[in-house]
Amino acid sequence: MSDSRKYDILVWGATSFTGTRLVEYLALNSPLGTRVALGGRNKSKLEGVKQNLAAKHADVAIDIGTMDIVVGDSADLVRLREIVAQTKVVASTVGPYTVYGSELVRACVAEGADYCDITGEFPWVKQMHRELNDEAVRNNVHIASMCGFDCIPADLGCFMLAQYARDELNQPLQHVKGSIVGVRGGVSGGTLTTMVNQISVEKKLLWRKLKSMLRPSSAARGSTSRGANVSGKNFQRGVIHYDETLQRWQTFWIMSMVNSQTAGWAGRILNYGPGFSYAESMSARNLIHAIGIAVGLLYGLILMMFGLTRNILYALKIVPRPGEGPSEEFTRRGFFSLHLEAFTASGVVYGKVSGTSDPGYGETITYMGESALCLAFDRDETFKPGVYPPSVTMGAALLRRLRNKGCQFDLGRAPIPAVGVASEQGSKKKQ
Repeated sequence: MSDSRKYDILVWGATSFTGTRLVEYLALNSPLGTRVALGGRNKSKLEGVKQNLAAKHADVAIDIGTMDIVVGDSADLVRLREIVAQTKVVASTVGPYTVYGSELVRACVAEGADYCDITGEFPWVKQMHRELNDEAVRNNVHIASMCGFDCIPADLGCFMLAQYARDELNQPLQHVKGSIVGVRGGVSGGTLTTMVNQISVEKKLLWRKLKSMLRPSSAARGSTSRGANVSGKNFQRGVIHYDETLQRWQTFWIMSMVNSQTAGWAGRILNYGPGFSYAESMSARNLIHAIGIAVGLLYGLILMMFGLTRNILYALKIVPRPGEGPSEEFTRRGFFSLHLEAFTASGVVYGKVSGTSDPGYGETITYMGESALCLAFDRDETFKPGVYPPSVTMGAALLRRLRNKGCQFDLGRAPIPAVGVASEQGSKKKQ
């Protein structure tokens, strides 16, 4: 892509809770001379973001002050094309993307601007792929969706395991099981709004998951023993099941729906192995805790589905409204750890992806910021044009960037202990 464009990165939705933090991340972590612009509908609010960040970070106040502001509306394709024609990369934080994202992606594909976002709206991403992938390939445009906690850990985790299995065992992957063994994080009002919108789209898939809670499979009591010959039937686990490797009960994890679809899609494109699949769950203390998590999650989702109950939750401040989110202190105290167990025809390899801040608003900002920087400065012949998950678009280049920023993507021939989460939090409190 030509460097003649005015901006390297345009943050679209810079006044949103996540957008403001992304601007802050880029101001503090971009290479010297990176040209960043703030985009959105309200000029005065965009100016306010610049002023607040400049006051907060005096050491980069001059850099923040030089960031331009561009104003437009997500529904105005003509204006959007004028805007994105000025930038190499658009980093969008404006959701729900099903409602506000389509015209922006169309504009990027038409004008030759690369793009990344943090959506977890898998059906929308596949819709954009069906509609725009051929044109994006012709225009050599890279559209990388799902560059946040949805779905970087699962997506890049399976990517690194597929490479590792071929290098260590000279075998393709059959299946990867992911287990969230520790997590602490908040949620923003914007994320909740997107989640409610997404549930209405994927209600059939959610219903199948809920029914399977009542009908665990015969394989629910454990996973394949290490090194044994494995087959597809070994991967059919109930939503609530016992994991022999972790020796813990597993329960439904809300992000498993989008993560399993995304990692499976990437695996087919990148040829991880014939019939490759990914499944994800969350560890619980015991069976009662596992059932309680699943029931509580279901109850909360039902309350958020209806306007009356949702407004009551807003009024009682049980959940945040759009534009609200966790504090910086809460974000710093967050963490997550994802255990990965990858099966080949005759062996098992292991991985762990972990983070030391709020997964949705600490790690996600790092993932998104580095994705935008990767598209802006690292593009080479290994990048795949089209509308794809981040592992397909950027692969090894993005994985290398994230590791260099301290994000943990570990590999081994034996299970990797989920150690350090508690100690990491303790050390943070002392700082």
